[in-house]
Parts: sequence; C-alpha cells; structure tokens
Amino acid sequence: MDKVRLLLADDHRIVREGLKMILESSPRYTVVEEADNGDELVAKAMSSKPDLIISDLKMPGISVIDSCKSMKEKLPELKVMILTAYDESEDVFRALDSHVDGYVMKDTGPEQILHTMDMVMMGYSCFQSKLQRRRKEEADVVFTEREQEIFELIVENLSNQEIAHRLYISEATVKTHVSSILRKTGQPNRSQAVLYGLKKGMVRVPR
Repeated sequence: MDKVRLLLADDHRIVREGLKMILESSPRYTVVEEADNGDELVAKAMSSKPDLIISDLKMPGISVIDSCKSMKEKLPELKVMILTAYDESEDVFRALDSHVDGYVMKDTGPEQILHTMDMVMMGYSCFQSKLQRRRKEEADVVFTEREQEIFELIVENLSNQEIAHRLYISEATVKTHVSSILRKTGQPNRSQAVLYGLKKGMVRVPR
C-alpha cells in the first residue's frame, strides 16, 4: 500500500521535529515537505501535492484556514488537518466553514492524533476540540437492534438514502434512527458519532 504523503507546517522547528517523529512512527505516513509559515505552506502544497497537510493554526503569513478552500480547489483530493494549542470557538467555526477536515489539540496523545489522521483519510470530518470534549457523555448507551444496524452502516460512510435502500426502509425512518443515535451518543453529527462509537467499541472500522 502506498504511503500517505504529508506536508507538515509549524513555525517552530523543534515542534516540527517532534511531530515528524510521531507521524512517521506509523508505517502508513511519511513527511515529504515541511513549512514554517503560511505562504510557504501554500507554495509547497502546490509543488509537492501531498495527500494530507498537518498544520499549526497561528503561523506567520496566510492562515491555513484562509488558504484551505483555494488549495482544495486546485488539489481536490487534498485533506487538511489543523494541530493547534488554540481552541477559540471562532477558530473552530471558521475552520468548519473553510472545509478543514480535522481540528486537533496539541495536547492530544500520539495514538489519538494518528487515529484522527486515519479517520480524516477515510473521509470523515474530525473536530476534536476541547469545546466538544466538555460535553456530557452518557455512561451507558444502549441501541436498539435497528439503531445498531444503521450505526454500522454509517461507519461504512453510507448516506441515509443508501442505508434506506440497503435495509428496505424509508429514508425518513433512517433519519429518525440517525437522530436517535446522535442523541444517545451526545454527538453533534455523524462523523463525531462514528469517532465516539469507535472509541467506546460500539462499532468497528470496516475492513
């Protein structure tokens, strides 16, 4: 399997070196370019065409949030993940609006960072901010048999329409079950529910 090519951007060299060691501890990933400011990030992204950008949020030059849309227009397969110490709600919302794929705090453990990268590469939007981690998690989540069945299909990245076709039920019925799944897991969207379910062992990543 081809390695996922990374562009790593941070204006502190020692941080980049530490992150590179963490990211390349997985045989799946390799850092092919590094940048220490926003303008260099864009230039190197256009020249090296990485699969995934891991970038600090606050760097000299253009912000990765401001450049994300234009980079993705030129590189449609590109994924962009922010790794930052800043957790202001305005930054999180701007990142969502700019089509950033992941938003992770720098105090996150290496295994969780790599897991989030895996999820981003699978096509999920992963915003692991402290704002979301402060939510109240229910101690015990019990799904009905149908909810469990639908949750497993959500993990396979099927749309509501595709799930309805697969299970021979109406799309409205699927939406009702999805709403129940989100409510029971305490998650704001399907992507976060999948992350929660994987973490709690409720579902598994399809092979």
